[in-house]
Amino acid sequence: MKKLENKYLKIAHECAEASGKIIKKYFRKKVKIEIKNDNTPVTKADKEAEKKIRDIIRKKSPECGYFGEETGKYNIDNEYTWVIDPIDGTKSFITGKPLFGTLIGLMKNNRPYLGVLNQPILKERWVGIANKESRFNNVKVKTRNCKKLKGSKMYATSPMMFVGKNQKVYRNVRAKIGETLFGADCYAHGLMASGFIDVLLEANLKPYDYIASAAIVSGAGGKFTDWQGNELNLKSDGRIIAAGDAKIHNQLIKVIKKIK
Repeated sequence: MKKLENKYLKIAHECAEASGKIIKKYFRKKVKIEIKNDNTPVTKADKEAEKKIRDIIRKKSPECGYFGEETGKYNIDNEYTWVIDPIDGTKSFITGKPLFGTLIGLMKNNRPYLGVLNQPILKERWVGIANKESRFNNVKVKTRNCKKLKGSKMYATSPMMFVGKNQKVYRNVRAKIGETLFGADCYAHGLMASGFIDVLLEANLKPYDYIASAAIVSGAGGKFTDWQGNELNLKSDGRIIAAGDAKIHNQLIKVIKKIK
């Protein structure tokens, strides 16, 4: 098992290095922007970075399935499946803000198993094995304890992502929190693993937005689930609640479940 784990970690690092070189080449440069069918932007950097990652994965781990934001999926029912977002936070990338990241996740039996969050501009990398260990630039990290919700700090990508009943959940959770911040995309997930923030609340995410982060945060001691407290998988509904402290996570799940 350890041998296989090391193999996949090595592949993930290779993917992070190779995609990082491509992303740095285009950062804060004029780059063509396209709008996809879901009304989100994509750039040449996104496409080239994911193609490079996919090529490495096909060559080094042909036994694995693949699910990527830009290049689609194959064999996702295999025991191991890579889940890739070449640039999580494309809007930040486009506007020159280095708070985006490359998310390289690996699922085992449809559960988060391994995750890498790479920020090539800042030369920062989080690596985690779910419920086991996480590291930041090869130094072990842990989430922090938080005794009271009112003293906690929460990140969400944007308040605009919460509509309908989701907006009601967001308002109720935010009312319990000490301070709410926005706009860090997956970078906030890394900050949680390193013990700098306490809560994450998201909606409308896709598997490539959360699989890697779930492994990293749980590896650091946190809880990263759907709004009902269930473990995440490829069929999760994209509504995420995470906390560095399991007690805080349990409190927030209770808050959410009371909302009609």
